[in-house]
Amino acid sequence: MLKHLRARWPDLHVPPGEPIWLLYELDEEADAVLRSAEVFPDGSVTRNSIEIEERGGKPCPSLIEGSLPTIFQGVTAEEITSHEFDATWARGVDTPFWNVS
Repeated sequence: MLKHLRARWPDLHVPPGEPIWLLYELDEEADAVLRSAEVFPDGSVTRNSIEIEERGGKPCPSLIEGSLPTIFQGVTAEEITSHEFDATWARGVDTPFWNVS
């Protein structure tokens, strides 16, 4: 079963160039982050997924390394619906890690 989370940038002051909201699609059974979206103060959205990452030719079991309970321990996040996640995802621009300079 998939779970969708939204977390605000952890500090009150969001540094220039950083997102204000981070959204994640988790597969808790597989212990993996399948998709992510970042919402910036200007309203722009970037997105990434395992599928997008694998276009670079390397396998990608999860967008974040480590176990989900460890990664999200202490993170203040709210569960959102898949519809909320998908609406944000649809506004995004594909931004794989391997394409970042």
